[in-house]
Amino acid sequence: MPWRLWNFVLVFGLALLCNAHPIYAETSDKLQFSGFARVVLGYLDDKNAEYLNYDNSLSIDNESLIGLQADYQMMDSLAVTGQLIGHSGEQRDSGIEWLYLTYTPTNALKLKLGRQRTPFLNYSDVIDVGYAYPWATLPQQTYPRHFFSNFDGLMASYEIPSTLFLMNIEGYWGYFKDKVVVSEREMEAKTTGFHGLISHISFKNWNLRGSYHQGTTSVTLDDVTQFSGLLSQLGFSQSADSLATTGVTEVFQFSANYETVDYFVRGELNRIKADFIFVPDTDGYFLSTGYNYFPFSSYISYSKNTTDYEQPASDIPIGLSPVLDGLAYSYLNIFEQLPVNSSEAYTLGTRWDLQPGLALKGEVSLIKGADNESAFFNIKDTAFDREALLYLIALEWVF
Repeated sequence: MPWRLWNFVLVFGLALLCNAHPIYAETSDKLQFSGFARVVLGYLDDKNAEYLNYDNSLSIDNESLIGLQADYQMMDSLAVTGQLIGHSGEQRDSGIEWLYLTYTPTNALKLKLGRQRTPFLNYSDVIDVGYAYPWATLPQQTYPRHFFSNFDGLMASYEIPSTLFLMNIEGYWGYFKDKVVVSEREMEAKTTGFHGLISHISFKNWNLRGSYHQGTTSVTLDDVTQFSGLLSQLGFSQSADSLATTGVTEVFQFSANYETVDYFVRGELNRIKADFIFVPDTDGYFLSTGYNYFPFSSYISYSKNTTDYEQPASDIPIGLSPVLDGLAYSYLNIFEQLPVNSSEAYTLGTRWDLQPGLALKGEVSLIKGADNESAFFNIKDTAFDREALLYLIALEWVF
């Protein structure tokens, strides 16, 4: 049995154990357990491609997961939180997701120290808790899977109450080191000096969030580093510099939600800027509106993203000698192999709240991309027209 599956089974067993003994959690003033799970069944209607590892066969092992969280109140102002998640898919490792101390010196100020969720986007904190949002899955166009999910560091949160609105400001500083998949390549990544500022404002039926994040990221790509060194030795410094594997990464984000008892409108946009080759500049956004008719809610969504890589340098001459031609073509081939993942998605779905803590969702998405781009598809046949329907059914559970 693969190690990933052992981790998934371990978390599942712990969750069942805690759920089977609620008296302990309820009678303890200091220790509380909670959990969540999701089972996602997916199918792509085209045999010529895969999308986020979904293909033209029914799949249940891409986004299904189970998580267990423990909160221990050490004293009135000090607590520790740990979260363990078992993933069925290969994209993310199972294990400890959160482990941090929370210090609350006042009602308005809160400090967290340790491993915690990276707060890039509006739904980052609950991205694994499908029950917390109406859709079967968050759109890849605005929630790219190569975002690292946690960081180690310090976060401060300050709440500003008012009779007219509620405002919360968060700031953090930390680092990240782990394997990530970017541009269809797995690589070791390290981000230092990672910091950001987030502002939340709630006003009547409105919830607004804006954030900025920055860090210096380096990735380990031995073949690219060696080739860049060769170009530098030969005097082609522009080409060598364009293959840098270290640079500053910035993320800008803004979201707005309008909620009533009967309907909702939610939107989010983000921009990613990076100074090194394998992470393109990306602009993404989504807009969704839905109608609530308890116990059901139905929604439509549109999401889109555009990606743009830095253009290759032109300091290697072509046509002077076969050796230089080979060098230039090898250099240009690196850029030609970079996947362009600009795409758009039209989604229609319904959520059914079966009972408190349990929901069933079904949705279908039309994914479209340009003929000369990857559009997040893993293309098996060059005749594929970059258009497919993705069907998802998700069972969401919190306990």
